[in-house]
Amino acid sequence: MRTAFGLAMAASIAVALFAGAPARAADLYTVKGVHVDQTAKSSAEARTIAQGEAQSLALADLLKRLTLPEDWPSLPQVDGRTASDAVRGFAVASEKTSSTRYIADLNVSFQPETVRRMLRARNIPYGETQAKPAVLLAVLDKGGARILWEDQNPWRDAWAAVDIADAMTPLVMPMGDVQEFTTVTGAQAVAGDKAALAALAARYGADSVVVAHGVTDAAGTKLDVTVTRYDPSGPGTPIHATFQAAGAAQNGDAFMIMAKSAASSMLLALGEPWKRETVVRAGEQAQLTASVFYSTLDQWEAIRKAVGNTPLVESMQIEGIAANGAEVDIRYRGMPDTLVLSLAQSNVALAQDADGWSLHLK
Repeated sequence: MRTAFGLAMAASIAVALFAGAPARAADLYTVKGVHVDQTAKSSAEARTIAQGEAQSLALADLLKRLTLPEDWPSLPQVDGRTASDAVRGFAVASEKTSSTRYIADLNVSFQPETVRRMLRARNIPYGETQAKPAVLLAVLDKGGARILWEDQNPWRDAWAAVDIADAMTPLVMPMGDVQEFTTVTGAQAVAGDKAALAALAARYGADSVVVAHGVTDAAGTKLDVTVTRYDPSGPGTPIHATFQAAGAAQNGDAFMIMAKSAASSMLLALGEPWKRETVVRAGEQAQLTASVFYSTLDQWEAIRKAVGNTPLVESMQIEGIAANGAEVDIRYRGMPDTLVLSLAQSNVALAQDADGWSLHLK
């Protein structure tokens, strides 16, 4: 094992940094914008029914968010009691009431360990590591026009109505100001113009841009969608799907329902390759000892915070410390490669060479 510091290693102090409990992803266990619409004898009764429905819908969405498609048939059946027992809290994003009707969009948060137990009891692999956010460009082709930054872009509105921030592969909706109009056009986005997309990503401190290209007919009855992720290394494999509107061709609501469903489906599909790299299977627990390299106390605190906020990490103990480095013992769930990838999302590099494991800021 290498020594990470110029000074002699301090005596082992074996201080647990976060009590051995699994770290929790900040928003991964929150499902936002769950839409409910219930009618009953009174608005109070309708509200109670709607809130129960929102909890069940949100838990079903969360379980799919964390797991792989081939495991969805094995997911637990979600009923009102199951959802209620797992809920940590909820908030009202918007609501309308009448004497007998309650319409709302609710944000529902769940207790991570309760959800984990559900999945572990069925031996279902699940992921808790979110990728770094990417910038989303929603481009719509309709009636011969290509729409990106225009005010009337229902495809962008559909993505804005979906919980893109808390996904496994979170997305950021750009502001759409004058500078961005000139940074990238709809044509450049669809073509995957490397320079234009990189400039937009840099504005948001991101490495990647996701282009969601939708093509619809003049009536808005069908939507062909191609989603491509552009990383510094180049474009990923495009994801393609076609969606059909239910209802009359002239019904704008029918198009938006179709578009929101398309955005939700494509967001899940976008996260699938990432989940395959980061899911944890039952019994995958390990420990490693690493030398930590830093130049300042701020760097050391940043590394400690990043490790502590990584969902895979159960505990980290300091075995030795000095002015420019430390030695730590990390206990975690998953495989080493998964931990490496998870820490990289917080700009911390974990690497192994002939001298052992090392940690440092990127």
